[in-house]
Amino acid sequence: MNVKKLLATTVLSLGSTLSTFAQFTEDKPKAVVGIIVDQMKYDYISRYWDNFGEDGFKKLVNDGYTVRNGQYNYAPTVTGPGHASVYAGTSPAYHSIVNNHFWDREMGKTVYCVDDKRYQTVGSDSKNGQKSPYRLAVTNLSDEIKWASNFRSKVIAVSIKDRSAVLPAGHKADAAYWLDEKNGNWITSSFYTEKLPEWVTALNEGKKRPIDEYMKSDWTLSLPIEKYTASTEDDTPYESLFPGMQTPTFPYSIKKAVAADRVRAKTGKKYDIIKGTPYGNTIVTEMAMSIIDNENIGQDNFTDLLAVSYSSTDYAGHAYGPQAIEVEDMYIKLDQEIANLINHLDEKVGKGQYVIFLTADHAGAQNAAFMRERMNFEAKNIKSKEDTEYIEKALNARFGEGKYVSSNYSGQLYLNRALIKEKGLELEEVQKATAEAFMEMPQYAHALLGKDLERNEYTQGYKGLIYNAFNPRFSPDVFGVLRSHYVDYGPTGTTHFSPYKYDTHVPILFYGWDIQAGETHAPHTITEIAPTICSFLNMNYPSGCYSNPILIPLK
Repeated sequence: MNVKKLLATTVLSLGSTLSTFAQFTEDKPKAVVGIIVDQMKYDYISRYWDNFGEDGFKKLVNDGYTVRNGQYNYAPTVTGPGHASVYAGTSPAYHSIVNNHFWDREMGKTVYCVDDKRYQTVGSDSKNGQKSPYRLAVTNLSDEIKWASNFRSKVIAVSIKDRSAVLPAGHKADAAYWLDEKNGNWITSSFYTEKLPEWVTALNEGKKRPIDEYMKSDWTLSLPIEKYTASTEDDTPYESLFPGMQTPTFPYSIKKAVAADRVRAKTGKKYDIIKGTPYGNTIVTEMAMSIIDNENIGQDNFTDLLAVSYSSTDYAGHAYGPQAIEVEDMYIKLDQEIANLINHLDEKVGKGQYVIFLTADHAGAQNAAFMRERMNFEAKNIKSKEDTEYIEKALNARFGEGKYVSSNYSGQLYLNRALIKEKGLELEEVQKATAEAFMEMPQYAHALLGKDLERNEYTQGYKGLIYNAFNPRFSPDVFGVLRSHYVDYGPTGTTHFSPYKYDTHVPILFYGWDIQAGETHAPHTITEIAPTICSFLNMNYPSGCYSNPILIPLK
């Protein structure tokens, strides 16, 4: 064992392999790089393995530590809670980010998880920077790194999605950057700073910005089409159409799509189209490397954190579904982005001087029509609006006229508590009637009351997953759980939300520093990532973290 380790404990891991877990070390990585790939299913690495290069995903797997049974331990499985949970080391029950959008009972309206109009956009004249992490109710990995170094470590996050930058960055980050879909600028919020660094301004004001060149480009296949053996044929009815296209087939002209997309033009979201192409990931990699260079990441004795979230994979999944060639090509190109990032870290920070973790914020379902037609599995697309109408009718018939439902999305139903109080009804009675109405609809497998979640502790199955996300202040009154492969989404592409394994099983990879190559098949959850990194750095866990670190062998 490396002499730098002062104390080590030999443990027999759940995977029945002998591991050495270092508890105290003299050295620490100079940088932590967290990579979250939006909507990445666990099996994508193995499905697309033969089409990957040697320096991206394969390097992370071959030279790093792979958790093969990595799961989300709560539902709903969506982006905001996913990013919050990975970095906070806890579930929505504690950190309070219960959904991307959710009903705020105090405000009486639906709110977005990172909206905060107390702050202004920095880097643009749009309102797209009015964000903050104030709804994140606990500290996270970024906060603890700041505190452990007495605020001398740098913490910076980047993504094309605002929530995917804001939530990992935590409460005391040096910066969080995301894409302004109005003008293609990298922007932030006045929560972090009143003025962009000069180097970011220079990127935004450059005469030949890479993003503008990408907006004129085509999305073409990386390999001959016959190499895409893990996907369906190119033209299928399960895929959405790119703007200006008659079929969902390669090549895709982004320039023509911009000209044809009147909706984005009218709403001032011209650059939004880049998000659904591999170039959305490219600009994130380029920005991440610029951060490393200009902010001197990993250049002193205080461990820095760079949070990198790749979101274009999510847009592709929603548009085309996991069976599509478009998704496979997106990951082949992402493999090269990760290789570029690793090579840059090797050059600027130094081999063995940084640690990477890679995971996903959720996985994703298969396209419902694909499941019916090619898998002979009963799957359907449902509409929450129609379900809400059915439930309203049932509640009106039972309790009298009124609007009883404040909000409902995919079975996450909030009741109109003011009306219930006005009518002198018991909340639990109305919750029970709502659950009964859910179960009268054949698309629902289960319905769970908020009152039951308040007074009981559930640890197994779908109830355990919902319990881990239940926050009495912000969570719904009733949770309707759709049947497997029933999705609240349109006929093309796919979505994610459920407690089923196709939404919860994600990759968890660790690479670099003193990590030994290896793998485990033991069950682990994404909330174990943050305490694992904290253990590497010999520092406190985030305030709401209830998970233990993964026992990873060190050199």
